[in-house]
Amino acid sequence: MEAISNIKKYITPDMKMWVNIKGTSRLFLTKVYDVYAESFTIYPPTDNGEKLIVTKKTNLEFMFMMDSGKYYFTTNAIGIVKDKVTLLAINLPKEIVRNEMRAFYRVDILHHLPVFVRQDIDDKPNDRYIKKGEMVTMVCTDISGGGMKLLSPVLLHVDDKLDIDLSGFIDGIGKVEGTIVRQIDSEDGYYAYGIMFTSLSESDRDKIVKRVFMRQSEQRKLK
Repeated sequence: MEAISNIKKYITPDMKMWVNIKGTSRLFLTKVYDVYAESFTIYPPTDNGEKLIVTKKTNLEFMFMMDSGKYYFTTNAIGIVKDKVTLLAINLPKEIVRNEMRAFYRVDILHHLPVFVRQDIDDKPNDRYIKKGEMVTMVCTDISGGGMKLLSPVLLHVDDKLDIDLSGFIDGIGKVEGTIVRQIDSEDGYYAYGIMFTSLSESDRDKIVKRVFMRQSEQRKLK
């Protein structure tokens, strides 16, 4: 963890941020409009049509990602600004805290998922033959905006493609395509695989990132 004081190097116009009222688990996606000497403006964030309602005394926690990691800071709103569009003015923080890339991109989680194979699988070690399109229940043990780790009862191979049903796991997402990019050691009778998402829209990636942030927020509260 690293504290950064060169704020304007990191908060720039048009960058995406997640914001919540500090102490809650609701996350709202927004974008920076402009940056000034002691403040910045954002588009008023909404979540399924619901607006984030704040006052000058409300503490807001902002989170965003860059290649170098996950960044977050706490500050407060100044008020509504009328420009070409309605904006929310925010005090620039005194510092931003950075977590390492790994700490942002991937969080531990445990969830059973329906996974559909996109090719015939001859699982000789387990004397099973899985036809193309057949569903296999697998376990997600961590997830990020770029992929996930899956535990499979079926022996698969690097470059195998899967359709992973996230509909019961992440709101607003159905099946996504994933490709096995690495095989990890087997765990408790399961085969562990690193999966890369290969057909993810920007909107769906944002939903996964939101789930990651929410999980990180939950983990921080438990510590």
